[in-house]
Amino acid sequence: MPENDGFVHFGPNANCTFELCGVEDSVYGYRMSLPANIIFIILYPTAALVHIFLRFQWRTWWFMWFVLITCLHEVVGYGGRILLYNNPWSFTAFMINIICITQAPVFYCAAIYVSLVQTYISPPFSISHTLSPSNRGVLGLKGEW
Repeated sequence: MPENDGFVHFGPNANCTFELCGVEDSVYGYRMSLPANIIFIILYPTAALVHIFLRFQWRTWWFMWFVLITCLHEVVGYGGRILLYNNPWSFTAFMINIICITQAPVFYCAAIYVSLVQTYISPPFSISHTLSPSNRGVLGLKGEW
């Protein structure tokens, strides 16, 4: 970033525009791809609809809710990237983008974890019916460490 050019390149008080600063001076250093971000905004709701359908087929409530929260985070995050396409110096758009896209994988991991626990406590596994429900949770936590 240039020193002492009189412009604030990043933060809530950023005053750069396309006429005053180059895109290289933005926080990412490049302009976001509008077509790619629009494609992702279309794909994530499609994935959400598929998981809603699969919820009724496989009766997986928790998995569906975690995936829906993930898809919502991703759509909002990619919306922030579209805002960054229009104004690469927007601090609000950057915060929307970075927070939502960073948090989304946590919910995918939770969905996978719930699936593993449901698999573990399903009837074909002989050890699951010998443990009380409270001990199953303790065993699951110990297995992670």
